[in-house]
Amino acid sequence: MSKKRYEVEENEVSVVPFDTNWFVLFTEEARSLRNAINDIVHSIEHFGSTSVEGLDAKPIVDILVGTQSDVSLTEAHIEALAELDYEFLGEDGRRLGRFFFRKRGGNNFNVSFVPFDGDLWRDNIVLRDYLRAHPDEVRRYAAIKKAAAHTSPNSLLGYQNYKRSFVEEMKERARAWSGTI
Repeated sequence: MSKKRYEVEENEVSVVPFDTNWFVLFTEEARSLRNAINDIVHSIEHFGSTSVEGLDAKPIVDILVGTQSDVSLTEAHIEALAELDYEFLGEDGRRLGRFFFRKRGGNNFNVSFVPFDGDLWRDNIVLRDYLRAHPDEVRRYAAIKKAAAHTSPNSLLGYQNYKRSFVEEMKERARAWSGTI
């Protein structure tokens, strides 16, 4: 497999109101992913802002694929995903052990491959579940996201940096809520 590293690219950033269709898109895409690469899939979850009802988000459905063990993507897996129009971007340069794919077009998807039940898996699922259970945090996070997009409308890195401290604090609250600290 390619040792390519993914770094955040500069792109236009837009945050839009929550769309219930994101749940439908996730379900359909998860089925396609499972069919293409079932041999390494332990679990597939909808995560990120599009997975939290009422949360404004970038219109990109985030999908978390928990692999059977350490991420063992082969060239055959990368090719199978390419047949579904996914571009392999490599290992995340900021979160080692996370391999990243994206699909752009009529519907946009980001797919992250991480070891099932590892730290990256648990943190993402706990944060999603925490937000689903705390509408006050959803409102606060939506305001931060809108301000980040307004401040950095042409920089994904600027958008992420603007909201980073809030997200890290929210992760700590989510871990405490779930008892994973």
